[in-house]
Amino acid sequence: MVCTAALSAAVTAVTPATATAQADGQADGGRAWRVADTRPHPGGDGLLAVAASGRRNVWVFGGADSEDGPTRPVARRWAGGAWHDVALPDEVVGSIDAADASSARNVWAIADHGDVGPSYALRWDGRAWTVSRTWDRRFTTDVVTTGRRNVWVFGYSRAGVGAGTWHFNGKRWRKADLGDLLPERGSAVSARDIWAVGARRLAGCGDRMVAHYDGESWNEVPTGEALPPDIPQPEEGGPYQCVFLRDVLAVSSKDVWVVGTVYRSWDDRSEEEPVLAHWDGRTWRREHIPGGWLPRRLASDGRGGLWVAGWSPWDGPTPDATPLMHRAPNGTWRTTPIDAGGRAGRIVELGHVPGTRRVWGVGQVETPDESFDGAIFRYR
Repeated sequence: MVCTAALSAAVTAVTPATATAQADGQADGGRAWRVADTRPHPGGDGLLAVAASGRRNVWVFGGADSEDGPTRPVARRWAGGAWHDVALPDEVVGSIDAADASSARNVWAIADHGDVGPSYALRWDGRAWTVSRTWDRRFTTDVVTTGRRNVWVFGYSRAGVGAGTWHFNGKRWRKADLGDLLPERGSAVSARDIWAVGARRLAGCGDRMVAHYDGESWNEVPTGEALPPDIPQPEEGGPYQCVFLRDVLAVSSKDVWVVGTVYRSWDDRSEEEPVLAHWDGRTWRREHIPGGWLPRRLASDGRGGLWVAGWSPWDGPTPDATPLMHRAPNGTWRTTPIDAGGRAGRIVELGHVPGTRRVWGVGQVETPDESFDGAIFRYR
């Protein structure tokens, strides 16, 4: 049994001082996240994923609603200085919400139709998109590739309908046996250095598992005191505390980040605060992150810093529901504005272009009829 005093002590021990990040409308020379392109669609749509392997190989993905049929996936490619729609297989339904690329001839995306399925692993070989595998009535959450012979798909859902963890070796798919580890999101340095966050089956009350693949097997990497402890709710009710990791970014073998939130409930009250931790090649360390928002996605800025996107539950873009923050290499945080030309905008995913300082964002912008269009953003 956990008493209120115990939870209060834990909260005091693990909660960093809340700080307000500096607004940077003028602090960065007037630079902001601005709309680079939109995709108007009568039924409304949204862009949800970014994949890039270089300046000339950048993709964005999402889904478009249909008035008389299922949601259809969307793929757009940066070519010739403009964004172009690229056809996907007719059989695929749902939205694409995760993607990765190792080269212009090896781009992968996963599409799903919610928890009811089906889910698809889609592959671009430099000429066309094809369906590599389908999971019937199963949910997929991320895809990671380091080459045409090394693709991982994760499928974790607290509802119990996840597809599990699968590996493609260039010829066939195989379901991986990870024991009690349930990866949800992944990030790769190389084929022998892949990181993931998710949950451990029947352990704790949140999704705080961090795992590493060394080319041979997946193993959990304990975070120690870098994350707040889970305090499960007693059977008879009462206060509890749970950590939910939402994303992982592996920049190098000595530079890995995880981000998420810690949720606390006590005395008919609750709060959710951000958490951030860093792996330096030997140990995990808790890092400061300003409070008052819910971080969800990480991206490198190409200069040793981080971009972090977050949001709160809402329906449609609102100016104050999509905080986008930047962490400099020295640990300094600042908020960054989103300039959507007077419209409300939301960035839900970020993608860094390797070897550059360019970062793309995707999400939505509000339309005059209070619908929304998929939007591509760029910091400039």
